[in-house]
Amino acid sequence: MKRFTRMIRAGLCGLLLAGALLAVSFPAMADKIHLKDGRVLEGTLVRETSTFVQFKIKVGGIESTQTFQKDEVVKVEKDNPGATDPKPEDKKPDTVASGDAKKDSAEAKKAEEEKRLNSGTTRVAILHFGPPSEWGKSIGDTVGVEITAATFRKAIPLLEKDKVDVVVIQINSGGGALSEMDPFQQLFQYEYKPRFRTVGWVESAISCAAMSPYSIEEFYFLPNGNLGACTAWHGNLQNMEGPGLTLLLAQMEQVSQWGRRSPFIMKAMQIQVPLSATIDERTGEVHWFQDTTGEIQVNPANQILTLTAQQAVRLKFAKGIAKDKEELAKVMGINEVVWAGEEASRFVDESLKLADKGQKRWQTVYQQYGIQVEFASQEQDRQKRGSFVGKARQYLNELHKMYNDNPNFGMVTGMPPNFFDEEEQRLRDLMR
Repeated sequence: MKRFTRMIRAGLCGLLLAGALLAVSFPAMADKIHLKDGRVLEGTLVRETSTFVQFKIKVGGIESTQTFQKDEVVKVEKDNPGATDPKPEDKKPDTVASGDAKKDSAEAKKAEEEKRLNSGTTRVAILHFGPPSEWGKSIGDTVGVEITAATFRKAIPLLEKDKVDVVVIQINSGGGALSEMDPFQQLFQYEYKPRFRTVGWVESAISCAAMSPYSIEEFYFLPNGNLGACTAWHGNLQNMEGPGLTLLLAQMEQVSQWGRRSPFIMKAMQIQVPLSATIDERTGEVHWFQDTTGEIQVNPANQILTLTAQQAVRLKFAKGIAKDKEELAKVMGINEVVWAGEEASRFVDESLKLADKGQKRWQTVYQQYGIQVEFASQEQDRQKRGSFVGKARQYLNELHKMYNDNPNFGMVTGMPPNFFDEEEQRLRDLMR
């Protein structure tokens, strides 16, 4: 039964880029970042800390911000390294009446920020993408039900308020609603990555739970971590095929590019295709093949790929393995860490628990609605039948309200299309 349930939840649920970057032209004056893989990118330096560099580049007229670990960077050249902030007297005062006080406050905040940034410490927050195993099995882990992009978006101001540098997305989920996948991918790509060094820390990431954070470039695993498979289902456990599958494959090719991974890896997690790889002994670069010509046979043609922690590290899909957050900080290259973002972490955890409570209430109400309808359909006395119909209507109204708050609640019980219209008509028919 557990395996059957997990299957349901899972079912509901760039090489070209590198070449393009080298060909991009920028105005004559631009910052440059020299990478150990030989690339020299031109653009705008967004942020540089003791552990990572954020750099904004433009490809095909579209700007994107990429994050590089310091061990990937040879050097950064600033367009105007001698530039300084305007002198206080050149800055516009906030108000005439309290200009001096506000100026002093602003300067004090700036000095405090500079001291913090230059202290060598890194502020790291951990957000739970699903309940970690130490919570036990009391909280659900369905993407789109307990785990929502809206929650992670609301956490951003809390992270910024606490001046978080690095956000760790700790993943433990068996999948969920495909409708939630794109919002998560867009959120991590365009809102998290430009603001923070965003990394994934994988305990278990299956189906939609693997695809939703796949735009994150930097992954780490727990010792027994796994990522995949990423098959998709619909209806009564029908394997997705045809146009729907084609669109999903194309979408994950794009997201693979965002995460700077070969699209062959995700494709082998979605459908039965072979995957092999060869590691260049000189450079350490991994070359991927959607066939068996590579030296390392990663996945046979008749299977769907799931990566273990050890495979992920060997093939450089992941950068390391860590059993706890202290070990994670070390493998991430962070020497002095401050665990921060407590308010944001608490908000995400409380949202998980609240959504789980709502989902359990949904199942109870859905069941009670069915019981009342069954009683009403068997009752011959019209007055007694009306009493059952009245109770059923109360449960139906509650279901409708909960559905409006989160339509994915209906996914858990396999709610068919037009459920509420059909059930309203059913209740009217029972009273004729």
